[in-house]
Amino acid sequence: MSAKKPGADPASVASSASTVILVGPGTVPDDAELYAAAGAAVRRGSSRKPAFDASSTSSDSQPGSPSGNSGRGNGSNGTSAQFALETDMVKHSTSMSSSVRAHVYEGGLRYHAFRDGKYPFPNDETEQNRDDMKHAMSLMLCHGEYFLSPIGERLEAGGEVLDLGTGTGIWAMELGDKYPEAKIIGTDLSPIQPDFVPENVHFFIDDFDDEWVEPEHKYDFIHVRHTLHCIRDRNALYRRALRHLKPGGYIEFQELEYWPQCDDDSLKDDTPYAVRDYIKFMDAGLRQYDSEMFAVRSLASELKQAGFEDVRDTTHKCPMGTWPLDKRLRMCGLFLKTVTLDGLRGLSRRPLMALGWTPLQIEMFLVDVRKAVMNNNIHTYYTYHVVYGRKPEQ
Repeated sequence: MSAKKPGADPASVASSASTVILVGPGTVPDDAELYAAAGAAVRRGSSRKPAFDASSTSSDSQPGSPSGNSGRGNGSNGTSAQFALETDMVKHSTSMSSSVRAHVYEGGLRYHAFRDGKYPFPNDETEQNRDDMKHAMSLMLCHGEYFLSPIGERLEAGGEVLDLGTGTGIWAMELGDKYPEAKIIGTDLSPIQPDFVPENVHFFIDDFDDEWVEPEHKYDFIHVRHTLHCIRDRNALYRRALRHLKPGGYIEFQELEYWPQCDDDSLKDDTPYAVRDYIKFMDAGLRQYDSEMFAVRSLASELKQAGFEDVRDTTHKCPMGTWPLDKRLRMCGLFLKTVTLDGLRGLSRRPLMALGWTPLQIEMFLVDVRKAVMNNNIHTYYTYHVVYGRKPEQ
């Protein structure tokens, strides 16, 4: 049985890491309902048209390549008057515009071309679907809350938000709908955000590891989710955030701690479990990219050392699979299992090849990893951290 690491509890949503997850029956009678509800949760945020068409570097010129975002909706839902076409993305020169919109194809997977290789994971349709599933899972774990920082009043009054590593932009768009007076900017290395977005939401292709060009003391809230393990210089990011937050503004990270834990005896230290082996290899592979898979473990202390105040770490258990008795957690477990299985091939390629593995060796190894993920008799979970801190008033 793994030791528990409960965090501090904000008043809004308390940590649940100290609560043991009850195991459901072997056959859950409402699995069909569960799958239908999970599908509806993902479709809710995936119906807007992709911002960029990769036709200039599409599979027409890359035989065997993925076809891009054709399945993510066309934006013609009868509500286009509520949304603004984001034109800021194309205010660069033609050459810059084409370069940031391009993609790189490798081994049948599609990656961002802007700063190629910096982010080692794909940006294709599979990865975008995973992004939306992780969004739905995160909301369920946080009981429907988009953030835990006490920043709601500022957003209602027109506060400014920066979403780093925005991915498909689903969090930024839904937050824009929820707070129409707020101004929200999302940045990412990949041009995979929709064209039609709320008028108060804007997307930019940018590398947030570079120095930020915005004025200092600009933002009320900076949001980072499912990205920390790919940030190369976290201390530099904290310093930038402090400079560009308004006094009293908040930064918040929402991150999974990718290590399987267990509340019963279904997984012990000596239990063969390929997921543990996989995570160790992935950690070693990500270190070849100057990243750290378990960075979330030291995040709260790093924010305090950087100068943030009132740092809180709220933790929740996210099960792997549909073994929990609780229906909400069972759905979270379905999402986590699905995003893991769907992402194994794409997530593994570059980090493991950086260790000298061949594609064949990777595929052979993933056979056992998939079997372990599918095993509902092993009751594992990851810890989901929500860590936030406030910039001092003076």
